[in-house]
Amino acid sequence: MQSLHFNALGFDRTYWDFFSAFGFFFSVFLLFAAVVAWQLGGIAAVNFGAFMRQTAWALAICFVAITALNWTYAFTIPIVFSTVITVCLIAAAWLSPKPI
Repeated sequence: MQSLHFNALGFDRTYWDFFSAFGFFFSVFLLFAAVVAWQLGGIAAVNFGAFMRQTAWALAICFVAITALNWTYAFTIPIVFSTVITVCLIAAAWLSPKPI
């Protein structure tokens, strides 16, 4: 898997790169989902708005990690999509209402 190199839209990649990338992607998303589920389980309804701002930032940070993994292991299309999603999530978190 590491010895066969091929060109994927201008990037020199191996099957090992794709295999590693998918493993890292799943790990990042599963870790994020576990933290969010843990946090949501203990939140009161009164504090929900403030917590959702933190969740928006957490999701943005998660996609920053995904974008970095795409730059390391993937090729043009996933890099572009993850970068656009990351920029949108950062903008949404930045513009979300601040807690009172």
